[in-house]
Amino acid sequence: MTWTKLSEDFPEDCARVGLSDAAVRTHLEGLVWAMRRENDGRLYTRDLGRLADTSDPTAAAAELVAVGFWTQLPDGWQIEHQMEHQPESDVIAARRELNAERQRRKRRKAAGLPDPDPDGDSLSWRDNTRDDQRDNTRDPERSGTERNGSEQEVLRATSEPHENRAPEPSPAPTRQPPSAVEEVIGDDDDSADAEFFRRAG
Repeated sequence: MTWTKLSEDFPEDCARVGLSDAAVRTHLEGLVWAMRRENDGRLYTRDLGRLADTSDPTAAAAELVAVGFWTQLPDGWQIEHQMEHQPESDVIAARRELNAERQRRKRRKAAGLPDPDPDGDSLSWRDNTRDDQRDNTRDPERSGTERNGSEQEVLRATSEPHENRAPEPSPAPTRQPPSAVEEVIGDDDDSADAEFFRRAG
């Protein structure tokens, strides 16, 4: 797919020469038509009725010729205005060929096939590193859930006999101080016994 490029002063150019709305539209449609066909801005007489969506495309074309945006040819027109921003047809073809070759080599690399032209243009940095970055995101020394060890070390640590392991230190017992509730209950019991024996005596 090709693109049609317009400079930011395109509307001012059209207004400066006093183009009608129909001529501006015909000019845009002519640019898009030519770029789609990659013909360097060449329009034929038979094309005008198909590309221009105006009631009088011949009058619009004559207006464009009058201001120098188009050049009249025996069998059509040559677009002049804004063509300096469009890539030439041979440039488009060369880009398409290079892109097709790059995609072909990328597919062969992804399939593990050798490059038939190792001395040719290399893949772009983006194509050449996209798969490698995806494959090499993990640490090559890491193969398991442990960050600093191999999978064999992890399995060996988890399967080692219990008697060969160093005993884990048990936490030292801590003495909990008596709660305030127990102290209050004890004091109440002693007072109740003393009061009972005093009355009984």
